[in-house]
Amino acid sequence: SGMVLAITGGYKIKYSPKPGMPEVEVDFTPPFPRISMMEGLENAMGIKLPALDDPECDSKLSAILKDRDIECAPPHTTARLLDELVGEYLESNIVHPTFITEHPEIMSPLAKTHRSK
Repeated sequence: SGMVLAITGGYKIKYSPKPGMPEVEVDFTPPFPRISMMEGLENAMGIKLPALDDPECDSKLSAILKDRDIECAPPHTTARLLDELVGEYLESNIVHPTFITEHPEIMSPLAKTHRSK
């Protein structure tokens, strides 16, 4: 945000994502919002996702993607299925700088258990 402020004199910039598309205003005003990955997905989708330690989690997530016509390349692991949902329901709707937090441990070797959850 400091660089945007230094270059433009403000925290907001406009750009066109693709030629011929309307301009989008991006707000770099700190602090950036934070979205908990699983809570954000559930809110955006309007459903309760299966527990990640459920032995049927992969098949339940696969059914959710199929019901919503979302393609997922094999292998259909829990991590890959969740990543497709994040791309469809969180990342595609974020315009302003936003931190997606609290990634489940199965998503990344760098993820770790939340201290208070």
